[in-house]
Amino acid sequence: MATKKVAIVTGSSGGIGRAIAEKLAQEGVTVVITSRTKKTADEVALLIRETGGDALGAEFNLDESGSGSDLISYVLSKLGRIDYLVNNAVSHPTLPPLPFEALNAELIQAGVNANLTNTLLLTHAAYPSLNGTQGAVLNIGSAVVNRHIEGIPLYAIIKGALSQATKVLAAEWAKDGIRVNQLNPGFTQTEAYKNIGITKEQADAVFAYYQGFHAQNRVGQPEEIAETAAFLLSDHSKWTTGTIVDVDGGLSIQAVPAPSAGIDG
Repeated sequence: MATKKVAIVTGSSGGIGRAIAEKLAQEGVTVVITSRTKKTADEVALLIRETGGDALGAEFNLDESGSGSDLISYVLSKLGRIDYLVNNAVSHPTLPPLPFEALNAELIQAGVNANLTNTLLLTHAAYPSLNGTQGAVLNIGSAVVNRHIEGIPLYAIIKGALSQATKVLAAEWAKDGIRVNQLNPGFTQTEAYKNIGITKEQADAVFAYYQGFHAQNRVGQPEEIAETAAFLLSDHSKWTTGTIVDVDGGLSIQAVPAPSAGIDG
C-alpha cells in the first residue's frame, strides 16, 4: 500500500491533466497517469519519476463504460488507496462541433454516455476508497457554462450537468468527509487541437481570436489551472466543498461594450 496520498488524474498524458499531475507529484502525491493506451500513460509516468515524483501509468478509455471500475481496481491492486480523483478526461470524438439541431440521437447519446455517464460511473466506483481516506473529487468543467460559446452546444450542456453533479455529490458525501469541487478553465493553450483534427497554425489562430474575450486579454496556461487544482485538493481548502471555481482570466465576467456615443438607452 502506498504510504503517500494517491491521486488519479484522468486524461493526464497531456494538457491540463498532465499539468495537474505534475503539480501534485511535486507536492509529494503519488499520481496515476491515465491515457487511452497504457504505453502513453507509462511514458508520462516515467518522466515524472525521472524528475523525482512518484507516478503510475494506467489505461482509461472514457468511451467504455467498464473502464472506470477497471481503473479503480487496477490502482487499488498497485497502490492500495485512492485519496483524490480528478475527472479531467474528455472524449473529443463524441463532442462534434455542430449546432444542436444538426445532432442526431446517436451523437447526443454517445456524447452523454462518454463524458457524463462514464465520468459518474468512475466517480461511483471510486467512492468506497475515497470514503476510506476521506478524500476529495475535483471535476474539471469549463467556463462555457458561464458564457455561451457558439458551435459546441453538446459540450456546454454536459459541462453544465457536471456542475450540478458536483453540488449534489458534495452535499451527499459531506457526511463521509469527502469533498467535491469543480474548476472551470477558460481557453487554455494546450495541444488538444491534435484531438480535433486541426493544425497548430489553426489552433494558434483560434487562441488569438478568443484571447480578446478574456478580461486579461490572453488565454491561460495549463500550469495556471494546475495551481488552483492542487489548492482545491489540498488541506488548505478542507472547508471548501460544492464550490465551482472559475479560472478563466475573466472570460465569464468580460464586459459587453457600451453603445456608441449618442445612442440612448
